[in-house]
Amino acid sequence: MINKNYKMPFDPEKLMGEDSTVEMCSLAESIAHNLMLLITTKKRENRFDFDYGNAVWDIEFENAVTTVEWEALFVASMKSHIAKYEPRIHAVRVSVHIEYVTHTYATKRYSEVKKKAKIAINAKLTETGETYSFATELFLSPMSID
Repeated sequence: MINKNYKMPFDPEKLMGEDSTVEMCSLAESIAHNLMLLITTKKRENRFDFDYGNAVWDIEFENAVTTVEWEALFVASMKSHIAKYEPRIHAVRVSVHIEYVTHTYATKRYSEVKKKAKIAINAKLTETGETYSFATELFLSPMSID
């Protein structure tokens, strides 16, 4: 079986050109693209599949949700959606840790506090059993302090 892993973003116009080539990428990079889409897409945002995406974005602006609750919802949503939308990996372990990062601007009179999510996904490649690792960091929200 030949796997074709297309580089994202995919440009369909290149298929119509004279050379009709599409950029390819490795299996690991292709999985990483899909994981990043699952992380950053809000449920119901994909008009072709309303279930695709992470449920955590439904509570993005709720102040009553604790960090522990946010992290638990993120992990549960990612595990179920990886099982559904990323069959190239299995035995998935997802971890997320929220930390607060303060940045003071020299030219401004305030500091900005941002929530940063450190995300790690470890799994096995379904086809070969090899270990697969993915990690990323996202800034979730800016908050200013005078």
